[in-house]
Amino acid sequence: MKFIRRYFLRFFHCHHGVAAVEMAIIFPILICIYIFTYEIANIYSFSKRITRVAGSIGDIVAQENSINNRYLDNFSLLAKATMYPYSYNSINHKISIKIVGYWIDDRSVIHRKWFWSSDKSSSSNCKIPDSMIDNSVFIVCSDVSGSYPYTIFPKDFSPSYIKDIKINRTFYYRQRLGEIITCYDCIN
Repeated sequence: MKFIRRYFLRFFHCHHGVAAVEMAIIFPILICIYIFTYEIANIYSFSKRITRVAGSIGDIVAQENSINNRYLDNFSLLAKATMYPYSYNSINHKISIKIVGYWIDDRSVIHRKWFWSSDKSSSSNCKIPDSMIDNSVFIVCSDVSGSYPYTIFPKDFSPSYIKDIKINRTFYYRQRLGEIITCYDCIN
């Protein structure tokens, strides 16, 4: 019994290797903090760029009197330039742009006048807030969404519960010039 007691006392009084034990415990924690900080900074940067794309597109369209599909297709180039260094249409960073033009008549009834989507879908989830509904107003809704994949976990080796982070930004603008923005070859 004395042997065991002496062994534990000697273990607690010996300070050789304390730095190695501390390093073995603290170093993995510091590495995890560093990796998570890197990932959070990248997600924040990606989110800011999605916000900038949605705001720019809505603002530019709200300043026009008439547009067409060719004009709206050029917004993919704007998104590509704004999203750099994140690739615009790669498998990892898929960006979707949807622009909708709404006319609110004298009785505050909302009519969808036109719709454009970068991925050629025909639906939009733009719902005009009640605070923006006014008589005889044209509203432009720009909706940009993207998915950010974790860069720490490669797709082939990541656990199934780790998914991409979906980021969606929607902006609403009233038309600035004229009464209504017409889109000649957009979907109604």
